[in-house]
Formats: sequence, C-alpha cells, structure tokens
Amino acid sequence: MNTIKEFQKALVLSGGGITGIAWELGVLRGLEECGVDVTDANLIVGTSAGSSVGAQIISETSLEQLYKLQLIPIVETKESQVQFDGNEFRKMMAAAIMSSPDSQTARARIGEAALAAKTMSEEERLELIASRLPNHEWNKKRKLIINAVNASTGEWVTFDQNSNVSLLQTVAASSAVPGIYPPTTINGQRYIDGGMSSGTNADLAKDYDRILILVAEPSMIHAPMGPTMHRVSFEEEVEVLRESGARVKVIVPDEGSLESKGNNPLDVNSRAASAKAGRKQGKSLAEELKIFWNDTTN
Repeated sequence: MNTIKEFQKALVLSGGGITGIAWELGVLRGLEECGVDVTDANLIVGTSAGSSVGAQIISETSLEQLYKLQLIPIVETKESQVQFDGNEFRKMMAAAIMSSPDSQTARARIGEAALAAKTMSEEERLELIASRLPNHEWNKKRKLIINAVNASTGEWVTFDQNSNVSLLQTVAASSAVPGIYPPTTINGQRYIDGGMSSGTNADLAKDYDRILILVAEPSMIHAPMGPTMHRVSFEEEVEVLRESGARVKVIVPDEGSLESKGNNPLDVNSRAASAKAGRKQGKSLAEELKIFWNDTTN
C-alpha cells in the first residue's frame, strides 16, 4: 500500500529590528491571505526580531490580528524611538571582532561592551516586550526555539518551552541589541542578542524536510570577508540544510520592502510601512510558496 510521506517543515525567522518584525509579519499575512499558511511549521526558529515574531505566531492569535497590530499608530503603543547610530554600532562590533582570536571571544567582548552601556532598565525593556506579545506563556503544543548569547562568555544558547524560562525573558534576551537595549538576566546570567551568533541560526532546522527562511536584512546572507562574531555564515547554514536533504527557500525584502524599511531597523516610524510592504510581497510570492510548502511529491 502506497503512503504519502508527511514532510516535516521548519520556519526560520531572522533578526532585523522593529521594521524586521513588521516585515516578517506582513509577509506571513500576505501568504496566508492567498492560501499559504506557513505558520503551521513543525519547528519555528526565532532570532532577535524573529523571536518576537515566533512568540506572536504561536500565541494562537490570528495573523490578521497580529498584522493589524503593526499598523497601530506608534503614539498609541509603548514603542518609542531609540537613538541608534549605525556607524558607531558598527565601530563597536568591529573593535571587538578585530581584537579577538575567535568568534566566541568576539561575542564575549561585544557582551562586555553591552554590559557597560547605558540603556533603559531591564524592567522597562520587559514591559516593552510584554506589550508586543499577545500571550506571555509558551505554547506547549508548538516547538519554538529562541536564540541568545551569554554576554560574559560569548556562548550561543537556545531556549524553548522546556527550558523553564519565561517567554518574555527569552524574547528580551534574543533581541537585546548590544549598546541599545540592556542584556537580560536569566538565572543569574546576562544575555544579549541571538543575532551575535547568527542572523538566522537556520542550521537548527537541519533535521527538517522543508525549510522556509525569512531574512529581514539582506546583508545577513553575504558570506563574511574576514573575522566575524558569527559562529557560522548564512551560506554555510544553507549548505548544511541542503546536504541533509532539505529543500530550502529564502525570502529577502524586495525593492518595495527595502524602501519601506529604510536604513534604520529600529525606526518605529517605519513599522507600518514595513508591514504593508511585507504583506504585498507575501501575496506576490504565494503561488510559488504554495508549491514549495505543500508539495508532497518530492
């Protein structure tokens, strides 16, 4: 008797700041509107912005509602503009990377700078994260992995529903951009942005058959030309996935989405435009994704 193989699917959500959250939710909503709901994935991997999106889509709140929340005027939310100097941020990263013998040491030195930086308090940060999430508890029926980095050791760590750590803390840790947001305290340790390990951490999905990766910042997909804090490049991650036999699809912002997102991923005033552009892009990709996500023939 012939049986149809049930493919195991994974959805990987990258970092990308406030505009990245909006764009990713927009893409997911656009796909769903056209009959392709990729949030039914057996595994969701979230890093930084992607941790917030992952936590939202396992909350059992509809994508329609999650998308609409991105369109609420900023003055009606707890979001506020943070000071972000891209050049200074890159200088801080470069100084840590170039003075380090390996990537983990580089992450630890970035963590050292993050611990010394003056930012909002952890309490304020947790309150902000709480305002973004419709549900503050892990969904035990869904497999979500959230990535972070130990600020002191540079060690890459993952959290899930079995880690006995609150969802709010893990999302705050994963999206604690060094120098911008405070490192998050979890069981006596401080943690920073999971994007310091990898912009996507897509290799966590290596045991899955269909893998969709949303990359909010196209710069993440380019292989580094020199030392880096990343434990693995995006190119190497995809190679690992494909060598395991998986079919992999990568979505990056199209021209309209890039224009809407702008150059500052933390610009709260670009949130709604990013969501709308993502939705439009998702709709344009629906037919292609329908075949990729639902085809059980190979």
